[in-house]
Amino acid sequence: MNWKDALTCLKSGNERFVKDQLEGKLKDAERKRALLSGQQPFAIILSCADSRVVPELAFDTGLGEIFVVRVAGNVGNPSSIASIEYAVAHLGSKLIVVELLLQQLREVIMVKI
Repeated sequence: MNWKDALTCLKSGNERFVKDQLEGKLKDAERKRALLSGQQPFAIILSCADSRVVPELAFDTGLGEIFVVRVAGNVGNPSSIASIEYAVAHLGSKLIVVELLLQQLREVIMVKI
């Protein structure tokens, strides 16, 4: 999936989240078995460690669809940057999103690869 399609998927999923209309797909036993052979997340999400921010729900994604890196303050430190580099180099992710939660307003900073 290219970065534009990945961004479209995330935006659509976030719209469903905001409207409380989550699809909740790709979470069943069949999906779990499919992931035994590896993962190919279409996006990387750098998110805060805050328990109120759950990227998989906020973007209505299933298992293996996004590679989430969580750290207090959603800042790039050496270990979080290494995780992001791994997802780009070895998993083929094409989009990096920095997720911010600001008083009910969700803003994202996107980096295409």
